[in-house]
Amino acid sequence: MARTLSCRDVGADCDWHTCADTEEEVMRQAAIHAEEAHGMTEIPPEMMEKAKAAIKEGPCPTATH
Repeated sequence: MARTLSCRDVGADCDWHTCADTEEEVMRQAAIHAEEAHGMTEIPPEMMEKAKAAIKEGPCPTATH
């Protein structure tokens, strides 16, 4: 089963989301997004924990565009 995460899941006003087979891949993609879109060169431990806790298991959402 896939795992999903969105910026909105952690309280950010951002439409980004990701879907991957593993929690590790979701977190890797989230770290790349955090740096590229939000200028976060380091992610605080409390944000990492919040993101990990927000990962959902289920099908990948389909694009609506």
